[in-house]
Amino acid sequence: MTIELDDLIDELEDALADGRRVPFSGRLLVDEERILAIIDRMRVAIPEEQKRARRIVQEQERLIAEAQARVQQVLEERGLLDAVESERVRLLQRAEHEAAQVRAGADAYARQVLEDLDEQLGRLVTSVRNGLSTLGTQQPEEPRKRS
Repeated sequence: MTIELDDLIDELEDALADGRRVPFSGRLLVDEERILAIIDRMRVAIPEEQKRARRIVQEQERLIAEAQARVQQVLEERGLLDAVESERVRLLQRAEHEAAQVRAGADAYARQVLEDLDEQLGRLVTSVRNGLSTLGTQQPEEPRKRS
């Protein structure tokens, strides 16, 4: 079972929502192990999304090739191949154009997913660093003496 990247992003948002606010600082304390585990799963999911997009493109290209072969077979059987040569060229160009559009769409989708992930991870890293910085600058209070 593959985990969708969108589900992992939702899980990351949930992990951030489960964090605790540091009073008077605007900072957020998060479960670092949980966040890192989700990020690791994202690293695995992104290549799966790309593989799935490539499989879709390959399947479409296979179907186009089968359709072209079938059309040629029918035309040869009817002795009409010469009469439809220009149509064959047009269909081939259209198929190549559509395949290029599908590939471009898959690339754009993968790019958008990666850009969204980069943005979310940047915000997460900033939040974690701010939290660590805040914790690093706080001085422990000395216990008060009773009179």
